[in-house]
Amino acid sequence: MTTAVPSPTLRKYLLSERFRPLAHVVWARHADATVLLDADRGKYYTLNEVAGRVWELVAAGEPVVEILRLLGEEYDAPVDRLEGDVTGLLDRLLEARLIERLPL
Repeated sequence: MTTAVPSPTLRKYLLSERFRPLAHVVWARHADATVLLDADRGKYYTLNEVAGRVWELVAAGEPVVEILRLLGEEYDAPVDRLEGDVTGLLDRLLEARLIERLPL
């Protein structure tokens, strides 16, 4: 599924990179959605099924390469689309200060 050289979409993230939810974020999975609460700002976020699965994998400490591998096994989607969707979601979660990068 993934190659030794990341596609242009993924170049901003290393395949070995890991993230984690920040301590002020509380989350729960409900049916096909995941709900995040930013307790510091009192904001709620709703993630669809696939974004919720990415959140679970981030919370489990999986590296980007493993997140992509597992999503590729679980969902019938082209690799380029998975890479773009995961990258975009990580961008938004970082921007919203819901996750942080772990040191390499």
